[in-house]
Amino acid sequence: MTNRALRKRLIAMGSAVVAILVVSFLEYLYTPTSNRTYISSNATLFALLFAAYLAYLFQQRGKFVDDLRKWWNEIVQAKSDFFLYCDKTEPTEDEYLKAFYRLSTAMDTLRLIYCNVDRTPNNPKGYYPFEQVRDIIDVARSVKWKREVSKADRMKAKMAINLIFQSLRHAIQAEASASAPDEPTLYESKYRQKYLSEIIRGIGIDVMKVRADNKKEDYVSSREST
Repeated sequence: MTNRALRKRLIAMGSAVVAILVVSFLEYLYTPTSNRTYISSNATLFALLFAAYLAYLFQQRGKFVDDLRKWWNEIVQAKSDFFLYCDKTEPTEDEYLKAFYRLSTAMDTLRLIYCNVDRTPNNPKGYYPFEQVRDIIDVARSVKWKREVSKADRMKAKMAINLIFQSLRHAIQAEASASAPDEPTLYESKYRQKYLSEIIRGIGIDVMKVRADNKKEDYVSSREST
């Protein structure tokens, strides 16, 4: 159950509960006991039924989020496997096929969580819910082994997939209602400055300089402001 579907059902259920409580309270104040309606006499029963339905809604939402997280872990691993293929100097056909079909499997298993959207009589199939996944597959196909692409071509494909993946990450975070941490360690956090200083003193590595150098070498990293 998506977050939007959950909100709609909670609003509908909340409105019904309020209406029943208002009717029951008004009848309690102004109607003799012998003349009270079925709703007023069974208000507690209705409250219990709504509580059970509320528990069902959150159970379905929890299952949906769990399935989405499981799928996310699968496509993250598939992406990493494909990046490994891109990083190798002389990858084999078998390495490409294993990496590509993990991505392809992730694209198909998402259909068990989401159906296609905007289905109409003229377009009964509708549209794939997250085009980022299909774009990743298309880019992966462009550097398949039998085309004998260069390592530079594979690295370009890797950067393109990385950018697409960032867009996909934001979409999935929204679907899963991901929360910001209560105590984040930000760029200028005192906790970060503490361990950066200790690394420089104890190990001799300037992490800030390393990050700056990485930005010069990689387009995706260079897009990050901090």
